[in-house]
Amino acid sequence: MILSDDMYVPAMRWRQAEYQALLRLRPQVKDKVVPLISIPEVEFDFELRQLKKSVHEHVFPFVGRFHAKWGTRPAWVTLNEKIAIGRMDDGRHVYDYIFDGLRPHQAHAIPAIPIAADTDTLNSVKRASKTDGHGVGIILRIEDLMGGPRGKISALIEMLSSSENEVDLIIDLRAPNFEPYASFATALIASMRRLGDIDGFRNFVMVSTAIPQSFVDIARGTDEIPRHDWMFYQTLLEALPSAMRLPNYGDYTIVHPDFVAMDMRMIKAAGKVIYTTPNTWGTRKGGAFRGNEEQMHAHCASILEDDKFQFQGAGFSFGDAYIAKCAVGDEKPSNLTRWKDVAINHHITMVTNGLSKFAAAS
Repeated sequence: MILSDDMYVPAMRWRQAEYQALLRLRPQVKDKVVPLISIPEVEFDFELRQLKKSVHEHVFPFVGRFHAKWGTRPAWVTLNEKIAIGRMDDGRHVYDYIFDGLRPHQAHAIPAIPIAADTDTLNSVKRASKTDGHGVGIILRIEDLMGGPRGKISALIEMLSSSENEVDLIIDLRAPNFEPYASFATALIASMRRLGDIDGFRNFVMVSTAIPQSFVDIARGTDEIPRHDWMFYQTLLEALPSAMRLPNYGDYTIVHPDFVAMDMRMIKAAGKVIYTTPNTWGTRKGGAFRGNEEQMHAHCASILEDDKFQFQGAGFSFGDAYIAKCAVGDEKPSNLTRWKDVAINHHITMVTNGLSKFAAAS
């Protein structure tokens, strides 16, 4: 699997809104998307003061859902660190369970691991990579770049009995301070030089986000958040030396990577629509969603009517069609998961559209 310049890598937790958003993408958009799917930590039950499920119960549905939602399209699969040290009920490593289960479905799933993955995880990934022949992703954080990671990467590839042309190098910046863009680009390029020659790697990807961790401080009514990650990416490509490899673009869609579990009994989540524009996330926010679900009709109408949102039309994506129908009462307000699904589906479509235009203009 070789990514073209206009292909997009959304980093996504494997939860209902995320996999439904992937499922509902139009085929031509799916063709330009290779998600970095993370199996997240087990949710906590605040009422019972314990985890809601065992690792086995949490991971067990993944194989069937991946097959149903993404089929044989390529994707990287990574594990939350707490999931990576857990085991299935039969003692298998989670990766062994996943890739043994996906294999009969001819899935194109690629394990993606941090540079400091534990030995059991490495052995499991080695087995999957050898059997499936899909290679492996190696994920680096920005702090990994600071320490001269090339030796560690080479040692990891050797431990996996792999080669560079079977490895996808993924730099995960998480949520840095992008501004000023030029200064951050200069610093990042200096850090990237520590990787040495990276032309031999199969793919080179950079993932980051500027989405806020919480929307509590976002104003009611209409507001907007700059997509610093996307605008910085364009600055970075212009600043890269001609001999340095260009990374494929990735982001965390509309979800911050540092998820913090909260007791939802104590939270009155607002009804809101997040709508990605070329350079911002437009937001339309009201009061508490529960008990006032009907507010979503007015929010959606604002998306259509306010020029700030640059509404793309009902035919643009599933998310846009849902917003258009809800604006006139042809769709119900549903639940908060649906509005996350709607926002992510539109966002992915918007990013692939933007990358296609950017690549064509380059």
